[in-house]
Amino acid sequence: MTALNPRTIVRARSVTLERTPQRLDPLGAQSAWPLVPLLGGVALAYAVYSTIIHAGQIRDASLAIVAIGVLLLAVVIATIRTHPGFAPFGRWSHFSVVAFSVTAAALFDSSVWGRNERIQDDWGQIAVALLLIAMPLYRPIGEVAGSAVVAAIVLGGLAAAQHSLVIANIPLVYATVAATPILALAAGGAGYAWTLTGETLRWREVAREGQLRLEAELRQAAERMVAQERMTALNAEAVPFLTSLAHRGTVTAEDIDSARSIAERLRRMSVRAVSRTWLEDTLELALAPRLVEAPAAATDERDGPRVDDPDRLERVLTADQRAIVGAMIATVAGRPGLDPCSVLLTAREPERPSFALHAAIAEPRRDLRRELLPFVSSLNSVAMRATMRLRAGDVTIRFAYPHGGFPDNEGRRR
Repeated sequence: MTALNPRTIVRARSVTLERTPQRLDPLGAQSAWPLVPLLGGVALAYAVYSTIIHAGQIRDASLAIVAIGVLLLAVVIATIRTHPGFAPFGRWSHFSVVAFSVTAAALFDSSVWGRNERIQDDWGQIAVALLLIAMPLYRPIGEVAGSAVVAAIVLGGLAAAQHSLVIANIPLVYATVAATPILALAAGGAGYAWTLTGETLRWREVAREGQLRLEAELRQAAERMVAQERMTALNAEAVPFLTSLAHRGTVTAEDIDSARSIAERLRRMSVRAVSRTWLEDTLELALAPRLVEAPAAATDERDGPRVDDPDRLERVLTADQRAIVGAMIATVAGRPGLDPCSVLLTAREPERPSFALHAAIAEPRRDLRRELLPFVSSLNSVAMRATMRLRAGDVTIRFAYPHGGFPDNEGRRR
């Protein structure tokens, strides 16, 4: 058995996450996901409408159709990659969305080149702006601002170069008209994300203080449960045994074996109480109401819910990761179809800590996926790699640090 290297704990707890709502508040960012396909749908609808009203100005209809197709591709990429099931939304996904949307806008400009009468009713800058407004929820503000500036320069330059406009003015005005929606909506989204992340960071400071107090309360509650278990064991085994010895006044070989067995069980309980971990406390407290309903099944810890973490790899988990794992355990414990004695949480590979939560839950896969996917997505957003497998009444959720090192700010291995 390999002990957990302190350097592994330091590396795990030192991973710097991007300052984005998706990284700092994964569950909150998931609730905002419908905004992305909604904005994408609006952009597509406006592109089709604008293309129709430009019918008399279109020089190449095939280019106009291809432009809408490329915009559709940008919307599909944004919708799929920002979905909670594919978190986190990375840098290259962001650049792909911007690149495809700007390309679509440029293709539309090409389709009406030499015949376009107004910049104001072109759909390119509006579509790009609508897609950019949601990006600060998933990417750093500086990165989104850079993308917005590049997109504004490209489309502004194309607008300034047009020579068929009915409103005569200097090229700078045309460029400003095309660039303003992009910069304005990107700035609005960035401002919202800046405020949201600031509030989230402040809330986390308050939550961290509360968590420190809660951990002490959690430890006390767990200690009370263990003390109650020991008292129950004493009342159920030791006290009757000693009482019978006192009444008989003699000690047999069978009594010696019984005393040794009782002492060994009490010793195991005492050792377990001293070496209890956060994962054990969390699992036991979450399942306590369920185990009351089935005490016989949980009398032997080998047959009941348990945590198998001999190297105490839980120490690598940060406060954010513990909060998500704790919420996930509580959600699993609350499922009506759960067999509480089937819950097993294992931790392996001290050099690259890996965890697995397994449980038997007799519920439809669709319901389980809907309830548990947010936690899998959240773990992916806080520097881990998480997967979920659902098979015929069994659920297995694995979460680990990537092999080959811890992730960088873009979620890649290094």
